[in-house]
Amino acid sequence: MAAAAPQPDIAIRNLNALLEVATQMGKVIDLDELLELIVTKTTAVMDAERSSLFCYDPQTHELWSKIAEGLGSGEIRFPAEQGIAGETLATRKIINIPNAYQDSRFNASFDEATGFRTRSVLSAPLITGEGDVAGVVQVLNKTSGEPFSADDEKLLMALGTQAAVALQRAQLFQVQLEQQKTHEALRLAADIQMNMLPRDDEPFLARKNLEVASYLRPAKEVGGDFFDYFLVDDDHLALVIADVSDKGIPAALFMAITKTLIKSVARTGLKPDQILRQVNDDLLQQNEAGMFVTIFLAIVDLNSGEVAYANAGHGHPYQVTTSGEVIKFEAVGGVALGVTDMIDFDAGVALLAPGSFLVAYTDGVNEAMDADDAEYGYERLEALLHKKMADSASLVRAITDDVETFVKQAPQSDDLTVLVYRHR
Repeated sequence: MAAAAPQPDIAIRNLNALLEVATQMGKVIDLDELLELIVTKTTAVMDAERSSLFCYDPQTHELWSKIAEGLGSGEIRFPAEQGIAGETLATRKIINIPNAYQDSRFNASFDEATGFRTRSVLSAPLITGEGDVAGVVQVLNKTSGEPFSADDEKLLMALGTQAAVALQRAQLFQVQLEQQKTHEALRLAADIQMNMLPRDDEPFLARKNLEVASYLRPAKEVGGDFFDYFLVDDDHLALVIADVSDKGIPAALFMAITKTLIKSVARTGLKPDQILRQVNDDLLQQNEAGMFVTIFLAIVDLNSGEVAYANAGHGHPYQVTTSGEVIKFEAVGGVALGVTDMIDFDAGVALLAPGSFLVAYTDGVNEAMDADDAEYGYERLEALLHKKMADSASLVRAITDDVETFVKQAPQSDDLTVLVYRHR
């Protein structure tokens, strides 16, 4: 026998209730507030004693809820195929159970935990406009004591449709909000990171008549490359360029620690190889993530032009003389910092003639790739270095412009950093 049509006054009441709920849901964007609103309004409209709302998480294939009347606060999660809610999700059909304790799908543990007595259950899927299932809404016990009717089923399905649309909108808004927060955090981290780097117009450069130029462009908002230059004492300038093994905020934090350690240890008067060993030992004490960093460290005698240097797995720098001769710094032994303890670094010595450039860079230069995955390479870099440049800034600009010309529109795959010192 077909179900009797609802009385006109009941039908009008239900329609008005749906319109009111839809209006209120349309005003709420905050997800937690919306979840609470859906449950509260569902309980009232359905003349039920309690309601629960379970959202579907497709990534974990779980149903979860923060809002289930009578269960207190806190999120609950369970497998998406479990219980009455799980079957509702899987079948995408409403389930009407007039006597909960006579149904094998009913889980009485909630009643046992709260002291509530479930008599009847009405469970409906939340189906979005695209046909996806966003979750499940359940109501327990008609206040009249009767089982839920066919009219109740229609009403709950209509409520569920409204709730699914509102949930989808709120979840999209929350995703956008989280993305915005992440972007703002990365932008702030990038600003902090760039402000940690020395500027090419540092006052001590003019005071000591020193010429240094630099460039750093991260592949992401926050990178793992860094450089530094500072006076060890009145007669010695430290030059540092490094590449952390990762990208993003973890690499930036590791970079900040490494940069600070190098500057602190260098000013104790140790030689470059001794500095790297000390910094390596210090990094290993606070490196649970297992990150590592390649570093070239040089200390220049500003009077004689002698360069004492050590290399922790970094690419070889060049000396470019006033006649255009390009000379690789002699390779010295040493692995990246943060890999293993109790390692020694070999020391190297070079002599910069007046007017010569010391050119250091990260592998974002030589390993820059074009759209066909061809690398920029050392040969092209060395060919560029043979060209006569007026000053350090001109040389830095020439290198970075040539890399950009080579890669064209290909996306940047790694941080790109160049550091040039000209000995006067």
